[in-house]
Amino acid sequence: MRVFKTVIVFFLCVAAQSQAVAADLTEPGGPLDTCIAAVLNEHPGIVSAWRQAGGGPQPPFAITVLDKEGKMGETTCDPAKPTNFEFKSKSGLYRYNMYERATLPEEKARVAAPVIFVGPVRFLGMELSVGFSGRTQYKYQMFLPSGHKAIVEVDAVVGRLNKAEVN
Repeated sequence: MRVFKTVIVFFLCVAAQSQAVAADLTEPGGPLDTCIAAVLNEHPGIVSAWRQAGGGPQPPFAITVLDKEGKMGETTCDPAKPTNFEFKSKSGLYRYNMYERATLPEEKARVAAPVIFVGPVRFLGMELSVGFSGRTQYKYQMFLPSGHKAIVEVDAVVGRLNKAEVN
């Protein structure tokens, strides 16, 4: 009976956490994904980073896209009117095929990243990186309900949690 109660409490905690995340602007299908889709429609490539670029009830997002020529450009997107993007080039030349190794959709990694924490988190940003060994990973920055800042690294191929750090 005790195991049964523990299982019920676990599922209630998971359900409560998923409801709290549902109010998040970065939830899959929400304003962030609207901006990402609009930016990729105008400038095809791989989203290598995103971050909140302001405050308010529906803040804008800064989105960085790597194109097939290996150039990165950053633009700002307002979820209320995701059009007319101006891309500012970032210096450097990147290997597009290395970033293509990230086969796990970023939305799935975004859902998996905060699972180890209790309560709703607030995402600040994401960065897709390629390690020296060629492994791709998503690195998320977020605020926890306790007010602490957390950094979580998720493998961009299998979705495994590689590292979590709380400051």
